[in-house]
Amino acid sequence: MNRLPILLAALSAALPVTGARAAGVLRLAHSAISVEGTRPAEKLEVENTGDSPLYLEVSQEWVQVPLGQPEVRLPVGNVPNPSLLVNPPRLVLRPGQKRLLDVTVVRQPREQQIWRVTFRPRERHRVQPIGDARAQAPILISVGYGVVIYQRGSASAAPAAQGT
Repeated sequence: MNRLPILLAALSAALPVTGARAAGVLRLAHSAISVEGTRPAEKLEVENTGDSPLYLEVSQEWVQVPLGQPEVRLPVGNVPNPSLLVNPPRLVLRPGQKRLLDVTVVRQPREQQIWRVTFRPRERHRVQPIGDARAQAPILISVGYGVVIYQRGSASAAPAAQGT
């Protein structure tokens, strides 16, 4: 009989989280946006609907092989000549605060490109075992919220322009 699930359940019951409070809750206005040409792109809107601050890390990756298993991505810092940039890479949201992130089109690519922007809140919780007030273990929770950006290429825009 596998005793690991029973042991984990007993351990989690014996280690209550101290100083519990409601966490920050991230809300994204869009799960996907499209960018065409060199027009200013839509803004990415994020909001903290919780009642504690959210410390966010924002990462941008170029999807090299879309729909691949696994999907092949390259961080924007490793892309030789990125056509799109999202800023800032880190931000703090107070409870109830909304923020617009800049999506800057650097150039229009020849072919359509797909970008993933991931927001990762950083939270630190302390777990204290019952009976020992000195022992604390920090737990780092990392949950990513993603937005897909479809950047239309000049080759895919040309046939549509000819038809009008």
